[in-house]
Amino acid sequence: MQLSTKLTRRTFLWYGGAAVGSLLTPRHAFARVIQPRGGLRQPQPHRALVVCYSQTGHTERYARLIARVWEQRGLGVDTHRLRFGDKADVTGYDLIIIGTPVQYLDVPQNVGGWLDKIGSLDGVGVSSFVSYGGQGDGQHNAAFSLLAGMVDKGGVALGMDAFGNMSTYPPTWSMGNQARILKYRHKPDQATYAQVRAFATSVLDQYARGVGIKAQSHPGIMGLFKGDVSRTLSKATLGRHTIDTRRCIRCGGCVKTCPVGAINLDIPRVDADRCILCFGCVNNCPAGAHAMTVLGKPIYGFPEFLRRNGITILEPTLDQD
Repeated sequence: MQLSTKLTRRTFLWYGGAAVGSLLTPRHAFARVIQPRGGLRQPQPHRALVVCYSQTGHTERYARLIARVWEQRGLGVDTHRLRFGDKADVTGYDLIIIGTPVQYLDVPQNVGGWLDKIGSLDGVGVSSFVSYGGQGDGQHNAAFSLLAGMVDKGGVALGMDAFGNMSTYPPTWSMGNQARILKYRHKPDQATYAQVRAFATSVLDQYARGVGIKAQSHPGIMGLFKGDVSRTLSKATLGRHTIDTRRCIRCGGCVKTCPVGAINLDIPRVDADRCILCFGCVNNCPAGAHAMTVLGKPIYGFPEFLRRNGITILEPTLDQD
């Protein structure tokens, strides 16, 4: 199966024109503000839901730690890792947090789609967090978008944050730019997990105040290239994406982790139209059976990158005295 997307001249000119237009428009013209408000339906939270979308484990680590902090404060906590086809049922919770990596400067497409399908969050305390690689870009606005999506459903905004770690974007190291990632090989560290704990506590403290926070997006030139725009540009660099049947052990890991159901091992085939280029298949295949090239060079996944560089990711300590 050949996976490629052509970047047409018309598309290129449209992107360029949009960028010029943004430079001529005041930043505040695009900003959105969430204003503080009350209206929490319970004076104290009893049941909480921690939702995360995680492909290589970083976001899930932060989600597990947040859940543990809340459990230690006496809450009943359910955790849910988003998968393809999950039902968007969040009823019965007083407090909800959603966490996701930043992909293409934005909330991953599948997470946004799931959020659109959930019902009313009227009076529910809501918060968000994102994970990002290296210095990252778009993390504030991605976390804000998650939070705003829940506020639009009636939720009361209690907090948002961003936690840094190594990048898990395979083209970076596969194209010979390993130094950019190895600079952050110590992330996440104890300071990262301390930040996560502090954030989890601050959300509960804000809930106790009975009023939401004020939050604002940070518009800028990079916002023009988030989401589908950046993804389209990235797809234009792909040469092929095939499943090597000689290597494939049919474990189904890629099918389970694909957020949009784009992989069929019976054919085998990757649906190029559905694919959102998250690289979850490459990053999670234990046999290296997903053969993909970027600008003519083969790429390999995150576990192999860790192995080649002797890196062990620090796990959070869930219980502290």
